[in-house]
Amino acid sequence: MLKIIFLASLITLQAFCANVHSVCEVERVDIQKAKESIETILLNEPNNVVCMLQLSNIYLKQGKIAKGFELLVDAYSMDPYTVQKSPIADILPFAMKVNTLKRQALRNNDKEIWQKLGDGYFEMGIFNEATEMYKNSLRVDENQPETRLKLSLALQKNCQTYMAIEELKKILAHDKNHIYGNYYIGKILLYDVKNEEEAKQYFLVAKSNLVKQKDVFGYVEYTNLLSDIAKELGE
Repeated sequence: MLKIIFLASLITLQAFCANVHSVCEVERVDIQKAKESIETILLNEPNNVVCMLQLSNIYLKQGKIAKGFELLVDAYSMDPYTVQKSPIADILPFAMKVNTLKRQALRNNDKEIWQKLGDGYFEMGIFNEATEMYKNSLRVDENQPETRLKLSLALQKNCQTYMAIEELKKILAHDKNHIYGNYYIGKILLYDVKNEEEAKQYFLVAKSNLVKQKDVFGYVEYTNLLSDIAKELGE
């Protein structure tokens, strides 16, 4: 999975406007007004790649990742050279991969492709988009504990603590001994909810089942997980 810390590479409107279209006049106003100005230009000049890149950048800054990626890929289809030479080109490979997977997922409603999209967004730290992709996968097949586990982690990363807990409880409702389900609900209860006593009960279940299923895990994963649980239990 391509890992890109893309927020650092996103161009600012001011830098990108330096020697291009008259939209540079909006560089000192807030992003929303800049967005409106660029959209007005694109109404009259729908193939203006420079403005498309600027608008894509604004969408990305606003957290509208899917729209930003779609516009970037559209711009590339019109003028590959300009896009490749722009500072925003760093995220082009991932944007193209995401768009391709998304088209496939929409066409086939494939749970595995939705999950791959979620994994990609999660790797990039785009947790709101990861959440939506995992939810799409679960709408196709709700009996996917590992996908639900990933959803819970994306929700937790996105500061949706209690929704994350609810997803983990759904896993445990079907399998009360699910090791990572117990482990992560313990983590969230301990660090986010500050409920040490309840967290301890989940860690104890996770530890007990981890020891019972030792042979299922690789040595490093088993050792690290057992060590971390022991630490959380104060052992």
